[in-house]
Amino acid sequence: MPNRMDSMLSHGMGKLKAAKARLSGLVGVFKTLAEQHGEVTALLERAKSSDEKFTQLWPTIRRELLSHEKAEMRELYPLLRANASTSALADQHDAEAREIEELISAVDQAAIASPERRALFQRLIDRVQKHAREEETQIFPKAQEAMGKDRAIRLEQSFLAAKDLIAKTL
Repeated sequence: MPNRMDSMLSHGMGKLKAAKARLSGLVGVFKTLAEQHGEVTALLERAKSSDEKFTQLWPTIRRELLSHEKAEMRELYPLLRANASTSALADQHDAEAREIEELISAVDQAAIASPERRALFQRLIDRVQKHAREEETQIFPKAQEAMGKDRAIRLEQSFLAAKDLIAKTL
């Protein structure tokens, strides 16, 4: 569980990512997704500082990553798959989400203090950061253009509800 400093840094990074998303024209679910990317990225960076910090933050990181990806796959990506101009983006996302889930599983199975766990965790960090960058700069702008700002705004609440429901099962 994040301590107060971890939470402050995570929320701060999230707000920064949300502001950047708004400045680039993203609204609704896309702004929220960018904000969540910032929050989890900050936690990932904090967790790699020591085995103790990893142990403290991993349950939260794991839950946030999995609930975020599963809610995206439930609420957002079916809409993109149904649109000819964005269907390939949905396929790309699904492949990346599977890779992230596989890395999470591998990190779960590795011994905490092992070099293997540290290497797997760094691969996860790199993958999550690349995935977030691609979504924020390539997928989200195209998706918002295809679905419209009004739909992106309306989709935010169903995404957040799905994420919360999924998080309770993890």
